[in-house]
Amino acid sequence: MPALPEYAHFLASCAAIQGAQREALDELLRLHGVAADYIEFSGNIAHIPFSDRVDVLQFQGVALIDERGLDAAALARALDDARRRDWQRLLPVASVLSPGWRDTLRLVLPQAQLGLRWQWQIEAEQGGQWQQSFCPADLPEQGTFDPVGEGLPANNPGTDTTLHARLLRLPPLDSGELAPGYHRLRLQCLEQPALQAETQLIVAPARAFEPDWVQRGERLWGLSLQLYTLRSARNWGIGDFTDLRQLVPLAAQHGAHCLILNPLHALDLRYPEQCSPYSPNDRRRLNALYIDPEQVAEVAALQPWLAQPQTVATLQQLRAATQVDYAGVARLKLHALALLFEAFCARELTPGTPRAADFTAFVARGGAALRDFAQHEAARLADAGLPAVAADPRFSLYLQWLAEGQLEACQQQARTGGMAIGLVRDLAVGGDGGGAEVQGNGTLFCQQASIGAPPDPLAPQGQNWGLPPLHPWQLEDTGYAHVIRLLRANMAHCGALRIDHVMALMRLWWCPRHPGRGIGAYVHYPVDELFALLRLESQRQRCLVIGEDLGVVPPQVRDYLQRSGVFSNVLFYFEKYDGHQFKRPEHYNPRALAMLANHDVPTLAAWWNGSDLRLRDALGLILDAAQLQQQIDARRAEKEQVLHWLTAQWLLPPSWQSVLAGGPAALDASAMDMTLAAALLRCAGRSSAQLLSLQLDDLALLETPVNIPGTSTEYPNWQRRLPLELEALLQAESTARLLAGLQQERGPR
Repeated sequence: MPALPEYAHFLASCAAIQGAQREALDELLRLHGVAADYIEFSGNIAHIPFSDRVDVLQFQGVALIDERGLDAAALARALDDARRRDWQRLLPVASVLSPGWRDTLRLVLPQAQLGLRWQWQIEAEQGGQWQQSFCPADLPEQGTFDPVGEGLPANNPGTDTTLHARLLRLPPLDSGELAPGYHRLRLQCLEQPALQAETQLIVAPARAFEPDWVQRGERLWGLSLQLYTLRSARNWGIGDFTDLRQLVPLAAQHGAHCLILNPLHALDLRYPEQCSPYSPNDRRRLNALYIDPEQVAEVAALQPWLAQPQTVATLQQLRAATQVDYAGVARLKLHALALLFEAFCARELTPGTPRAADFTAFVARGGAALRDFAQHEAARLADAGLPAVAADPRFSLYLQWLAEGQLEACQQQARTGGMAIGLVRDLAVGGDGGGAEVQGNGTLFCQQASIGAPPDPLAPQGQNWGLPPLHPWQLEDTGYAHVIRLLRANMAHCGALRIDHVMALMRLWWCPRHPGRGIGAYVHYPVDELFALLRLESQRQRCLVIGEDLGVVPPQVRDYLQRSGVFSNVLFYFEKYDGHQFKRPEHYNPRALAMLANHDVPTLAAWWNGSDLRLRDALGLILDAAQLQQQIDARRAEKEQVLHWLTAQWLLPPSWQSVLAGGPAALDASAMDMTLAAALLRCAGRSSAQLLSLQLDDLALLETPVNIPGTSTEYPNWQRRLPLELEALLQAESTARLLAGLQQERGPR
């Protein structure tokens, strides 16, 4: 990747581009999917500065500006490459089809080959075969391209160099003749056998997996949680998979049908304090700190160490902490896991026991991608002050094997316990630039760019999340293999998957990875293909899909969600008719997961009591006293609307009627209590959304946030633990009353 030019020189060079060069560059930007404008939060069209768009093009590796300014020759080459891109192959690396979306295959042939006889042959994943001969001249034409007309030399002067795109229709996809799956399609010219090509033919269903309860119109509910926050008498200072398994029956007895989790992705074990689940080391792997060492078969090897006074004291300290001490937890758990691994090697792996065979089969199923991850981790952990076995790639493989087994046990517990869904996992939008996922995939990620968001009222400078984006062209040229692996890994051991920032299937905001340049621009992705893959993997894994579509969302994205059978995701705070009045429960989108609150917004108690505004002010996230007062006034108006919302449903508690009648002073003096929380929960329970979630935090009326967007070192994000142990929280009388009202509104199990 070439170095970026000095920014002031870059801006001056962009300003000097005019006339034909500007037109050529505009076309190049369009061909690379770099948007010129977008609809912003206000509903107005925002035009992206030309220099920001060119900068994003350079993040993709298209170097056009050097110390002399615009390189006209480089621009001409890049434009030629972009124009030829879709005309260079007879068939693409992968062809994605689905009934009702796109069921024809695009072929690119020169004029001289159109009249020849060809044959296509399909080898189906399930074992069937189809073949048929055809003449491309008889097929519908999609377009033409003349390389010579674009200034490229002809191989044979005097011949017709025009390339033709023809559309080939395959066996009817909606008839079941060609089932959804991953097939191989080969083309061969019968008259000139040397002319041949093949593609992976990916046939997707028209809709994602929709369980029976969805089709019956049932309305279910569940609890959402950050796994690391769970507190118990036996965990090691961080919630783990045993806590999750023990939570299942506690939630099910109240009528919950799902547990909605934070991303469980692997984090960087060298720097455990970098703990954001949305900035992972590798989204295909699990966080080893969620393993419960005392549930591993080799646990006998731990007993002498667990009995040592220093170990006992450390465990007590970690369990008592109000925040997760990630560094302390990592030191303790990795030492324990190293002891377990050594025992496994000696007692199972060396003699070749059935347990060793299960481990070997797990590694084989993971393939090269899993082995590469283990090699990457071993190289990084070798000099990180960890136990010596951390430098053995088998150690990382062992940890992933344990984590997968313990997570699978949680889902099995949920399904056997009567939950219709069980676990709902969360797929983050990207991974850390230094992590195994990015580093192990070469040019698939653009390291000079970062995923983020354009400016809005909450972030006037825009947002930079520090996660390298996927390169759209590289994604296509690799047959979408990485996306397929991501979906499969995250749809395992769960009943539903939430896709964070689902707009990424259509477009992502690319901004400079480092400050001091522009704000960025949107880059478009092959949306039809990505949604098709999502539908296919959803059906194959029998996994419901939820697309997180909060914020400024292009209307096309919600159309894709609806047509694909993918649930939307809505938040109570933002569900309003006109930005003012809260929606009546019966007017919620039925095919949605409705949340009262989540990790990015205040808890119910913090929102009502205004402690979130005071905290943001203390952290310097509110400009001045005038802006603080403006937000306090707006919150007061929202609280009044909530009380009217409850009144319209005949749910306003008698003790709160005087608050509503008392005006602004009474609203300001009021504090969230269990009677108001119960009323809010019952009203939300009436929502027509088929899925509803309540945070564990809100059962305890917590005000301390688990995360404050826009902060990093200013606030200890992703560290706050629950104040109560699970049993105490879920078996409390106040919790029983809250959830009984919710269950009454959502209907029988």
